[in-house]
Amino acid sequence: MPVEPMPTGEYRMVTQRAFDYGVTEDPHAPRDDAGSVGDYRLLCMLLGTLIGAGIASLSFKLADSPAERDQWLIFLLIAGLLGAAAGEAFGFGMSRWFEVQQYHSIKRWRVTLSVVMVLIIAAALIASTNYVFANKETLTSRGIALSALAIAGGLPTAATLAAIKQVCADPLPGGPGAQLSAMLRLRQMSTRMLSQLGVLVLLIMGVNGAAANWGDIQQNPKVVIFSGVVASFIIAIMYVPTASALRRRGAIFVGRHFSLADTPTDQLASAAEDRQKLEKMLGLDQTTFGELKAGFVVLTPVVVGLVATLLKAGV
Repeated sequence: MPVEPMPTGEYRMVTQRAFDYGVTEDPHAPRDDAGSVGDYRLLCMLLGTLIGAGIASLSFKLADSPAERDQWLIFLLIAGLLGAAAGEAFGFGMSRWFEVQQYHSIKRWRVTLSVVMVLIIAAALIASTNYVFANKETLTSRGIALSALAIAGGLPTAATLAAIKQVCADPLPGGPGAQLSAMLRLRQMSTRMLSQLGVLVLLIMGVNGAAANWGDIQQNPKVVIFSGVVASFIIAIMYVPTASALRRRGAIFVGRHFSLADTPTDQLASAAEDRQKLEKMLGLDQTTFGELKAGFVVLTPVVVGLVATLLKAGV
């Protein structure tokens, strides 16, 4: 049973799931069910596409001018892409959720609490749109529905990130090799989920831009930047605690198994180089904001757009 030193000098015992490390097959290796997983994610994508396109289709009117119909068609296409991305994120998040449970006994009430907090913050920020722009027509029913679709697609990812944080809070099971393998896999998993969430943010901004300046309700174009800021903030709330826990677990692992204190002088350079490579693999050389910017490419345009909007408004 693994132990870990506490700041008081005591040790805590952590109950982990038991694995048979005598077998040749890696117990943490992904299950060989690529076909079924691929079919499931494809189904989620198709369903999300239908929902997104269905929401956008409610804005169509036969009496619209040809120009407005062209704008509606662009809105329909981007809404369909948003639905597809939400469906893919949902399927991917569910697959990773079942995989994370192989590493640790997850306390589901803690995961539920984290997801509920994300939902409350997201709902509050979306509801604040009208107050931010002092316009009761800024927040439309189709905007709320598409936002709900994006949020629903990201819920399994939010749950999985909360579960990964639990895994990293305690010592990982197995020897150094098994622990390193688990940390690398969890980090890869988190990075891929962040990239998928970044695509969602980009499409949320795109669908808000496509919905502006046409239809019965003339949506404020500034909502595009605001929606990107809101989505970025929500994703940061989901990702930052997990990324910090992963880096802390990695730092503990490197300090325990790759200490340079007892390394002979003639081997210090090579040992330090190996340690630096390992730290880079575990992301210890990065900051949380750096990780967000690297895996979340739309973050920089959102920040630049927000600053430009504030300067233009004379804030």
